[in-house]
Amino acid sequence: MTSHKPLKSISHNFSHSFISLMNYINDDYFLGHLLMQARKTGINRLDIDILNNKAEPSELLTRPIKESIGYWNKWFPTLVESSGSTMDYVSSAKMSIIFDLQKTRLSSIHKELVENPFICEIVIIDDREKIYKHKHDGWWYPEPK
Repeated sequence: MTSHKPLKSISHNFSHSFISLMNYINDDYFLGHLLMQARKTGINRLDIDILNNKAEPSELLTRPIKESIGYWNKWFPTLVESSGSTMDYVSSAKMSIIFDLQKTRLSSIHKELVENPFICEIVIIDDREKIYKHKHDGWWYPEPK
């Protein structure tokens, strides 16, 4: 029997997986690619509409970033269904990743690399207008080339 209850854990699990070491593209992790593009453009916020497979601003959407977003957005309904809920209950699913480009520190792992703090927040709204929100934060650096 399907339920709304799993939507709470889905909000945590999807966003956590998205920003985790599981999201590796070519030669770096998703957050590394995004941070490099954010530094290059000076744009520190990426907004993702999971259900409509859209993301903006376009300045941050390099090919690897777009492909990764598409892959994870495509996986979202599978996660919802396998968690015991249904996409019929999900009216909205949006996520944002924001880097603080003004704040830096040297990485404790790679002493020569500079990392920036980030926040990843997901908001899922169900068919009853109930909000399932989760926030992850941490520090990230691009992989050395």
